Amino acid sequence: MQWQHKNKLFQTCFKVILMKKLLLLFASVIALAACQSKTETKNTATSSAEIKVDSVTYSLKTPPKITKDGDTVLTSFSVKYPKLVGGDEAVISKINAQIEQMVKDQTFSMDDTVQTTKTGSIESLAKGFIKEFEDLAAENDDMPLMGWDYEGSGDTLLISPKVISIYYQVYSFTGGAHGNSNITYLNFNAQTGDLLKLTDMVSDTTALKKIAELKFEKTQKAFAKDNDFEYSKEDYFWGSPFFLPANIAITKNGLQFLYNPYEAAAYALGTISFELTWQELGDIAKKEIR
Repeated sequence: MQWQHKNKLFQTCFKVILMKKLLLLFASVIALAACQSKTETKNTATSSAEIKVDSVTYSLKTPPKITKDGDTVLTSFSVKYPKLVGGDEAVISKINAQIEQMVKDQTFSMDDTVQTTKTGSIESLAKGFIKEFEDLAAENDDMPLMGWDYEGSGDTLLISPKVISIYYQVYSFTGGAHGNSNITYLNFNAQTGDLLKLTDMVSDTTALKKIAELKFEKTQKAFAKDNDFEYSKEDYFWGSPFFLPANIAITKNGLQFLYNPYEAAAYALGTISFELTWQELGDIAKKEIR
């Protein structure tokens, strides 16, 4: 029994260390992509009719509460997301409206069993988040209390005459063993403001899947080696065949693929991402996005 306890403790510590490495790695990828985006914005400003990036921010916090044990509990909600300015007014307004709706749809409610389309303002959704915590705390005032946290932040990945792509990252904690994180990519036609589908990006999704699977395995084998654990194909996709992620972003260098935690593997493996360059994609990448 003592050996089993030590083994469980070791596994828990390993998962925590691994998650920290994953978060640092992904933060570096996002920062690099954002820097590339800003460089690309400068280079294509004239041809993109001077499209620039502003941001929308909103935050709300509860007053600090001191628990019976002397702990300070605070619940907070904050978002920061990109807002485009300049360019064709109708197109930019259309893109901004879709970005804002995505941000609202990402907000959390205890009543949500699946992601729903949210109405109302971001302010009203933030107040709803705070109220849910306060109601729960009031109903369970004899239980240990932990504050909730919701933080959303995003930026552009690419601005070009053909494509505008963004990312939006959410971290939320509403109790439990750990918080949850989720990243969303959106790609827009820079001329029409329409949201791009995968079939708008590539001419052959079956061929893309084959190329992506090979790159996925290569990057995960390298990741396993770097983090001193053995790669096993059975640890991914929950017993199902390989599938493409819900989030694929168009970047300056090619297509960025991203699996959120639990999408392709256990939480301990965190966010999984890899890139296929334009050269690797070859002729299946449509010229309309390059």
